[in-house]
Amino acid sequence: MASNQETSQFKVLIAGGSLVGLGLALAFERADVNYELFEKGDFAPQLGASIGLHPHTIRILEQLGVWKDIEEQVVPLQDRNHYDEKGYCFEESHVIARIQDVLKRPIIFVERCKALEVLHNNVKDKSKLHAQTAVVGYEETADRVTITTEDGEQHEGSILIGADGIHSKVRKLMADKISVTDQSLAKEINEGGFKYFLFPLFSALMFCITDNSPNPAFTSEYNCIFAVSRNDTEAQQFLPDAMVHNVYYDGYSAIAAAGVHGLVFWFLFVKSDSLTRTPNCPRFTDEDAEAYIEKYGSSAVGPGYTVKNLWDARVKATMVPLEEGVIKQWTHNRVVLMGDAVHKATINPGLGGNLGYEGIARFTNGLVPLLKETPSPSLEQLTEVFNQYVAGQKPRAHTVVNNSGQITRYEAQSSWTLRFASRYIVPWVSDGLKAKLYAAFSNGGPWLSYLPLPATDPEGLKLPN
Repeated sequence: MASNQETSQFKVLIAGGSLVGLGLALAFERADVNYELFEKGDFAPQLGASIGLHPHTIRILEQLGVWKDIEEQVVPLQDRNHYDEKGYCFEESHVIARIQDVLKRPIIFVERCKALEVLHNNVKDKSKLHAQTAVVGYEETADRVTITTEDGEQHEGSILIGADGIHSKVRKLMADKISVTDQSLAKEINEGGFKYFLFPLFSALMFCITDNSPNPAFTSEYNCIFAVSRNDTEAQQFLPDAMVHNVYYDGYSAIAAAGVHGLVFWFLFVKSDSLTRTPNCPRFTDEDAEAYIEKYGSSAVGPGYTVKNLWDARVKATMVPLEEGVIKQWTHNRVVLMGDAVHKATINPGLGGNLGYEGIARFTNGLVPLLKETPSPSLEQLTEVFNQYVAGQKPRAHTVVNNSGQITRYEAQSSWTLRFASRYIVPWVSDGLKAKLYAAFSNGGPWLSYLPLPATDPEGLKLPN
């Protein structure tokens, strides 16, 4: 239990020590906001494969002082070739390089464990980071929230942030509290909620079929093997550094990206036989992944290599369902949810993790100035910060989740309109226009208003809503 002196200060309790949780830790440390972070496992585990970082997230990482440590490990992506099921390259695109020219920052892939390692290493006060310390419960009073961890210890704070992923324990605990007065809302929080909307990003580049039917849960319609493989020049180099290969089949697709020297990050996306909803989305074993490789392994990803070739050269690989959704309720009293706990996007365009960093910026941009003016804010003042965060982040989440899902279906040729657009419409749109459309989206991402902007940004840059 914390001392009386400690509990008299404003303190943020964070559940979850992955990309969003460690990003929050750095943001609070840079702003001199007291916090403690609780992670159920280890920091920077050798799990997962890669994370894509986009220009608007790189700006935030620059502000936090960690981008240089990541930059030295990666090769910025430049070119992207698109292939059909017969191996014909129907589009040679240089749009990623054009985006870097426009925004002055690249799009990159990095090993997830390396990104976590950089974030963890840059936290100055490691005593605030608690590994192997899962949050299993919380209780609230008028002015405090007290969490209980798996070891039976209790820790008091002023607010609790659930940044603990798609299977968020904090989200479930929050829903249990809400169920006392509103069982239907609690069910939506536990399961998520999502329906497709049509938004402008990328819609100018493809036809999209919009499904406006209600959907009361995070859903999963596609499964994915994502992996890291060796990309050795002496043994077999599947594709050159800075290159991305996309291949389109009926009902499935694949991506390979050479974003780190000597490695290739790759993904096999397959439409499932049925749509599932959380908490009943499937969990996959190594045997399930092997069965997918047996079925799809002969499929070419780029010139001269197949899915099976990548699999045989793998360093690590994981098979997961691709959940999609945005839940309805993000806050309750002194508890607020963030990242995959509230919004989950398919990974084809690599925007989900970046969306989490937008949430960090929007939330801390409200909380940090409040604490400077009022070191001990009331629940009403905190609720206003929570509401501003949700009002700014939720529309952006719907945009990202919707468009990510459309791109997944576009690449898997899930309808004749998407197939037609991929072959006969999008390749004829100039890289310049595509870069302009993407830049409009990226420029809508926030940054940390309480930290200086990097020197590369123009003076007088206005923070988007």
